[in-house]
Amino acid sequence: MAKVVPFQGFFYNSKKVAHLKEVVAPPHDVISEKEQQELYERHPQNIIRLILGKRHSEDTEDNNRYTRAAGFFHDWLNRQILVQDAKPAFYVRETDYSLEGAIRSRLGFIGLVELEDFKKGGILPHEKTFSATRADRLRLLQTCKANFSPVFSLFSDPAEEITGLLREGIRASEPDIDFELDGICQRLWRVTDKGLHREIAQRLAGTPLYIADGHHRYEAALDYRKQIASKRGRIAPDDPCNFVMMYLTSMSNPGLTILPVHRLLRDVPKEAIDSFAEKAKAYFSVKSLRSESPNPARLRAEFLARIREGAGKGVLGAVVSGQSVFYVLQVKEGIMDRLFEAEIPAVLRNLDVTIATRLVIERIFAFDDAARDKEENILYTSRAMEAIDAVKTGRYALAIILNPIKCTEIERVSKAGLIMPRKSTYFYPKVLSGLVINKIEDY
Repeated sequence: MAKVVPFQGFFYNSKKVAHLKEVVAPPHDVISEKEQQELYERHPQNIIRLILGKRHSEDTEDNNRYTRAAGFFHDWLNRQILVQDAKPAFYVRETDYSLEGAIRSRLGFIGLVELEDFKKGGILPHEKTFSATRADRLRLLQTCKANFSPVFSLFSDPAEEITGLLREGIRASEPDIDFELDGICQRLWRVTDKGLHREIAQRLAGTPLYIADGHHRYEAALDYRKQIASKRGRIAPDDPCNFVMMYLTSMSNPGLTILPVHRLLRDVPKEAIDSFAEKAKAYFSVKSLRSESPNPARLRAEFLARIREGAGKGVLGAVVSGQSVFYVLQVKEGIMDRLFEAEIPAVLRNLDVTIATRLVIERIFAFDDAARDKEENILYTSRAMEAIDAVKTGRYALAIILNPIKCTEIERVSKAGLIMPRKSTYFYPKVLSGLVINKIEDY
């Protein structure tokens, strides 16, 4: 099972960077080009230059966004913009945020976790990755030799015993880092108590970890370790390349929020769009809401409410370019079993993301696996209104609106050694990049 250890993280030097909120960023895969530019302009040492550097038309094999990231990183280390902690620590993180009018708080910690191949069962994925993104994260790891963003993972702790240990470890101290960014309060404590380290590590040693977010970063770390082992012949168990930086929190944490991930399809032939409703009737019970309304906001709210009411019942929403209709689709009883019983295990078969992928994206619109692996073909967003607007303004051909996956579904799928379709979950809020850095090797 998982081996979790403390480490001496690298942090932005408060003597050189006055406001930490100016230099951190979300994970690379949720940053748009517009947001990338905004982060570039926010501060000259913003972590965006490391996790998602700009591409230039004159880029070469020796001068590109990966080599520039390594150059920035090396420079910031030399100038002590980034400095290393004196003692190994678990970095306890508390995040307060508002959702649907309620304040929620998620507590977890950042440590190093020994890498394991998924087949061993100690660390389990839950969704498929994109080959191009995995290669991108590997290239960054090869050039910078550091983890700038933690992998986000979950552990089973029904009685919240580990969470209780973390709270006890920070009870008597003020946070070392405390700031608000985009309405979300971010706090971090350095916990250097060796006894607490041992107790947490021992408790986690008997339970699997479920990757929630950062599958590409984890798989890139596995690939990197294999490359190092191939070069050296062998690597020692305590070699830094044997570990990856990870943020860990309990599945039972009341502040754990999973948002749905809606799908936006582009470059769909007009005839496929025109025939969508008719083709959908082969698989779904189709109800239409007219979008020509004197109160569009109320209609959208009703559309989304209908989808939420159908959570767990195979209900999806669809918005089609050029049509003044919102479609509420409920999969026909038994259709997934009839079509896929021999192909898809039961634990996966009736998940909304599976229904959307296999019936809408594959069968109705004929996207094969190669097409789905190209990120430019499908956009993923957790914002339903953004997805609807993208279709209504003609930027995308179709939006598929989904309900969120549940934590229990992630656990069942992972324990069965299976994976969901790509981008099945959106854990909110995202764990910030640049708050703490794990340096793997020297240059």
